[in-house]
Amino acid sequence: MMIPKVTKLALTVAASLTLAAQLAFSMEVLVLVGLEGEDEYREVFQKSADHWRTACDTAGVDCTVLGDLEEGASSSADIRSEIQGRLAEPRGDGESLWLILLGHGSFDGREAKFNIAGGDFTARELGEWCKGIESELVVVNTTASSAPFMRALAGPGRTIITATKSANEIYFARFGTYFSEAITGISEADLDNDDQVSLLEAFLYASAEVAIFYEEQERLVTEHALIDDNGDALGTRAEWFEGTTATRTAKDGAEPDGLRAMQQVLVKNEFEKRLTPEQRTRRDELEREVRLLRRNKENTDEAEYYGKLENLLRELGGIYQSVEAVEVEVEVEVE
Repeated sequence: MMIPKVTKLALTVAASLTLAAQLAFSMEVLVLVGLEGEDEYREVFQKSADHWRTACDTAGVDCTVLGDLEEGASSSADIRSEIQGRLAEPRGDGESLWLILLGHGSFDGREAKFNIAGGDFTARELGEWCKGIESELVVVNTTASSAPFMRALAGPGRTIITATKSANEIYFARFGTYFSEAITGISEADLDNDDQVSLLEAFLYASAEVAIFYEEQERLVTEHALIDDNGDALGTRAEWFEGTTATRTAKDGAEPDGLRAMQQVLVKNEFEKRLTPEQRTRRDELEREVRLLRRNKENTDEAEYYGKLENLLRELGGIYQSVEAVEVEVEVEVE
């Protein structure tokens, strides 16, 4: 069937807007695969790395895998040098770096480490390497004993996820397997049914699947994942969420974790792709304000509460309407 000329142009404009929005926002994913140790883990880590490649290909995002098991791991010096170089690259506003650690972790009683050939690096070292990063930073450490990496890396504008709640959870963590599946955008992990999976949703899905695994195996749970995106480095466990809303905080008066991670998505839905970086930034700010306002409803005067909520929702609606109106406006002009 022939598509009318008006529709053709509208679709072209929509696609152009999507491309322009993607080009204006720069995202990079850096996946680091550590030593597999025993042969049984090689396939596990490779499969997780492949999930990240697939997700990045779908999203049109640059993805680099270091220590690729298919090509043979680089030497420790090569990996350390390359990762330090990549982390030191200048990045500005509107740019985002996601660092994913797949492999084994360890704890010697003093420091937590990520295991790579020839010499591991510690949470403290990675924290030093990331000190100069002022743009958005996401770090997902899927290994055992990964909790200290949260303390070393957390800060404003950063989302840190670890597979364990303490350095003493030293046994192999399965969290990364489920997390990598979720990040590709599987429907089972889409808790709010918006056709995309956020970092928070992937965290909650993976945590739930880990719990199911240990229950079915009738084994003691040896890993409890944490997420931190408010910068206090304390983290929040999956059990502290109802749906995608945190009902507890690690410290009284703290902003709840999850507000930023809920808005961080690798494989975006079609509407999300059409938002400009400016629209997305403002939309995210408004949505966080709405969530915080609702959280504090009981402590806010009723008239003040509804007045603030109305203003926030009006501005939010304006952003969404402006994106939707572009295609309609072009159709009218062509006719």
